[in-house]
Amino acid sequence: MKEFQLSIFVVFFIGLFISLVLNKLSLSFKGYFKQGNREDEIRLSNVKIPTFGGISMSLAFLISIRLLGKVDSEIIQIAIYAVFITLIGFLDDRYNLNWKLKLSLQFFAVSTPIYLLNIYLNIEMLIGVNFSNNLNILITIIWIILLVNSLNFLDNMDGLAATTATMIAFSLAILSYITNQYKLTDISVVLIASMLGFLIYNLPDARLYMGDSGSLFIGYCLGFISVLFSWNNSIESSWIFQIQPVILFFTIPLIDFTTVIISRIKQGKSPMTGGTDHISHRLLKKGYSNNQVLIIFIFMSIIVLVVTMGILYLNQTLSFLFLILYAFLVFAALFYFLRLEILN
Repeated sequence: MKEFQLSIFVVFFIGLFISLVLNKLSLSFKGYFKQGNREDEIRLSNVKIPTFGGISMSLAFLISIRLLGKVDSEIIQIAIYAVFITLIGFLDDRYNLNWKLKLSLQFFAVSTPIYLLNIYLNIEMLIGVNFSNNLNILITIIWIILLVNSLNFLDNMDGLAATTATMIAFSLAILSYITNQYKLTDISVVLIASMLGFLIYNLPDARLYMGDSGSLFIGYCLGFISVLFSWNNSIESSWIFQIQPVILFFTIPLIDFTTVIISRIKQGKSPMTGGTDHISHRLLKKGYSNNQVLIIFIFMSIIVLVVTMGILYLNQTLSFLFLILYAFLVFAALFYFLRLEILN
């Protein structure tokens, strides 16, 4: 049987259309489900706005991936598991699952394809040890779960998580294309299409939220793309550090995640408790509007992309200087955001 296959350009627009339609339809379910609310959580989200964006995005992604034709079986399996983790997020949206239960379900959803498909970050080779891939698998699971939850933390303002994730996927698409890893370019482009179809309804003032289902789905897909990316010495670059350079693209959600964790620990609060102490909230407190905060995050994403490409493709001396610049910017940003007032 001949494989049915479309070009990535056609699939992009089909994926965007499917996402738009599914997200539009999800608006019809407004009021069918009531969002749970814990007394110890403080959020800015409107409980009257439906949170089905994650379901729509994951289905649009799964359908669109198949339209690419003979996609690697590992990609199809990851897309299927992405739907599974989306359902975990959906249950959390509805019933406010205990964080321990949610983390356990995330561990299962992440570890299963890693174990079955034997994909991982090769940390053992980096540090010169041999634990029969056990350390590689453990670090890979932790890495993806960290990304999943950092994206979940970032979903705290209209359009923010989807905008930031779209910029990350765009960066991944550029680098994978430059390094001739067209499979990952296609996946990134399809993911962008599914997110753009949601973002139209999520920009201020939002009519639709992605919910935990969406943030878990996006973090999951981006996490696996970062693991599947192959960096080796055959790629023309001055990059001299044997670790995935694509992890730098996730700087912004990780800075927000770190800011929140440090802030809550200093206040004696549980890091798992919702609150208005994220970077976006602090910028709102400083006087920026919602749209201005989104522009700031887009600008930060562009800076991360430019600095990362400088690290990878300048000569070794400049590459090292850009790496120092990157480290300085990260610590300066963390210090700056921690000093900003929390939004009441």
